[in-house]
Amino acid sequence: MDIAVVHNFGEHLGGGDLVALDMMEALLNEGHNVWLYTSYPQGLNITINCFLKDERLAEKVEVRSVPVPEAVRHPYNIYLMTRKAIGELKKLNLVVFFDDIPKLALELRKILVYVNYPHIARILLDQLVPYRYRHSLKGRVVWEAHSLLFKRCFLTDWNKPNIFVAVNSTLTYRHVAKALRPKHITKIYPPVQVEQVTRYVEGSDDNKENFAVYIGRIQPEKGIADIIKALALVKNSGIGIKIMGFLFDEKYLKHLINLAKKLGVEGNVEIMPNAPRRTVLESLAKAKVLVHPAHYEPFGISVIEGMVARCLPIVRKGFNGPWLDIVREGKYGFGFSNVKELTDVVKRAVDFYDSLNVKAVVSRALDFNEVRFKQKFVNMLRSLYS
Repeated sequence: MDIAVVHNFGEHLGGGDLVALDMMEALLNEGHNVWLYTSYPQGLNITINCFLKDERLAEKVEVRSVPVPEAVRHPYNIYLMTRKAIGELKKLNLVVFFDDIPKLALELRKILVYVNYPHIARILLDQLVPYRYRHSLKGRVVWEAHSLLFKRCFLTDWNKPNIFVAVNSTLTYRHVAKALRPKHITKIYPPVQVEQVTRYVEGSDDNKENFAVYIGRIQPEKGIADIIKALALVKNSGIGIKIMGFLFDEKYLKHLINLAKKLGVEGNVEIMPNAPRRTVLESLAKAKVLVHPAHYEPFGISVIEGMVARCLPIVRKGFNGPWLDIVREGKYGFGFSNVKELTDVVKRAVDFYDSLNVKAVVSRALDFNEVRFKQKFVNMLRSLYS
């Protein structure tokens, strides 16, 4: 079949890019012809290098560059790309989108959308609205204008026979079903580079050290400040924290640095924005604990990466992907609701690491490997044409 993927790799580096890479690999392995429609063609190689993927992947995909003015940011650049390329896209058997679907896409034969979390659900349900749009008058005005424009460009009703939806978690499933009412919806957990992490850990020594890691975007929504506050309550314990991830908010980064100084734990806090992949893997191999403090997280790929590396996961309780889908409400890790609980759990996990059931944690993480994701994705694809 002839299949298009409409996506800008590298625009917001993260787990969504890994999903898209693995989808394209699976499609190519099945013998399909794959076109990538993008306004940022260099992003494909950037992302391949970021995730240490085989560079030959870029040679197997036909890249269609669709110019969009730089001032037009995501997700509106996806809308413009679709509008410009709609004539070509209509000729293809299937077009793959991520998170949201441009209205023009209804003219296509079949649409498959993989949902990490849909932007339109943030608007319709008033959920997971970015911090910067909630906490200032300017932000609220911008969000209101954006909400009106977005509903003019993207579908608000997915109850169509040619739309097929795969979602990444229980939280996303419920929100998509409620807000968008698709006819065809299934849950496929996103891929995690289990084998890559395993190879790295096996190649390092077995000596774990008394520190925790956070891996994820550096932005207020992730609740990173709570880790520093918890560390301050055990500042004399020798426990440290490494904070690594893609930098999304310079102001918040400065806030975290100043908070660590104010609480007297700057010597125990190491913040590494945009750390190289190998640095992340090295830290996972040495850490005893991975903390994921986000209040609302659809899934949480970094939690599983930590578990593969024999880090005990500590995640925020509630209607959260890490708590519901990964650690299964405490069966394969720990949960917390506030800073005091986080402090107690971190200290316990570090102090008693050797006596806790780390093997069960690792075994659980292996369920989320890339091979399993690709097989489920291929099975879904085959069902569309059966």
